[in-house]
Amino acid sequence: MMRLRRLRTVLLCVAALGLVLMTGSAMESLHAQAPTVVRYWLWLDDPTEPMFDQLVKEFNATHPGIKVEYQLVPLSEYHDKLVTALAAGSGPDAGRFKDWWLGEFVKLNALEPLASSISKWPGRGDVIENLWETGKITAAGPVYMMPHQFITFYLYYRKDWFSQAGLKPPATFDEFLTAAKKLTDPAKNQYGFGLRGGAGGQDQWLAFMVAGGARMVDAEGKVIINSAEAVKVNQWYIDLFRTHKVAPPSAPTDAYAQVLGAFQSGNTAMFAHHVGSSVLVTQKLGAANVGVLPIPAADPAKPATMATMSGNVVFAASKQKETAFTFISWLSETAPMDKWSDSRQGQLPVLKSVAKLPRYTENTFFKVSLDGANYAISWPPLPGVGYVSAQAWQANMQRALLGQISSKDMLDEIAKALQR
Repeated sequence: MMRLRRLRTVLLCVAALGLVLMTGSAMESLHAQAPTVVRYWLWLDDPTEPMFDQLVKEFNATHPGIKVEYQLVPLSEYHDKLVTALAAGSGPDAGRFKDWWLGEFVKLNALEPLASSISKWPGRGDVIENLWETGKITAAGPVYMMPHQFITFYLYYRKDWFSQAGLKPPATFDEFLTAAKKLTDPAKNQYGFGLRGGAGGQDQWLAFMVAGGARMVDAEGKVIINSAEAVKVNQWYIDLFRTHKVAPPSAPTDAYAQVLGAFQSGNTAMFAHHVGSSVLVTQKLGAANVGVLPIPAADPAKPATMATMSGNVVFAASKQKETAFTFISWLSETAPMDKWSDSRQGQLPVLKSVAKLPRYTENTFFKVSLDGANYAISWPPLPGVGYVSAQAWQANMQRALLGQISSKDMLDEIAKALQR
């Protein structure tokens, strides 16, 4: 009897040990299971800014079943690299995206419609309602892009220089040109306006074009960027460099870094950009020396500027669509959006809850931006807009600035590219 009890005890111990070993093995297997990897691409105006890397680490730490791996690509290369990667089957699962590119990528069936995922997303009601339209091709069509950060272009100017020269902030094209001429002194390497003829300058250009009365398309969607009125406004813009020489000699090739650097270094009195530069210029020059105002208009009764949305998309070829949406929708939640908007990359937050925070409502740069949203005009959702922003505008703008083609020739080429 004693032996039988001992045998039972041994068998129970062996069984318990086996259960422990099996449980331990299962746990090891669970821990060994790799998280789902989401590949994400983006550009940053200031790639040295640690904000996004911190956000990714936070997301990965709070979503243990997902691992986001990101790749920074300069905006000037982003479109072409993305097209090439997607064509080769090596593109990302999700990425930062411009509304410029929607028409082209939807035509290529490269973007995943997000309506089903958005309908289940708890934060959908916090997004400023009309901003959902920036992710569509037509008003009745599906949403392809999650709104994230939007901008309206305005003019930065040196308040101290204007005060010393007895100038008031310009509200019209004529006042702008008068101030730019007065503040230009080539002998001191000082110029009135930092014209951006290189990569990414199409938004600055479009802000002045629409402020001058030009339009990309008419009410029926017909391309009219090469109309007589648009040619006249474009010539005025070209003449800032060619005739009036109020822009630096490097203007035909200057990209964002050069235009920003010239303003920060005291080589230019004005440049057009958005709220994303506000921290950089005030840190360098001091808040008291930097002013901001709407883009001057040809007719002050008809103000206009350029607006654009940087959102997030999921690519149709991704095998991790649901997981990819989890990440891009997390970026549009309150805390991540506030962190992004309040950083050196900061633009206008798309969430009502964030836009109401005092740091935005009491900030002059954000206020001018939000006021500009009332009359801002965006690039039309045409398939050729991506090509124009990536190649056609820069190539033809540089030729026009150098006198190799006329204003009409330049706009004819852009009109043709928009319809390709």
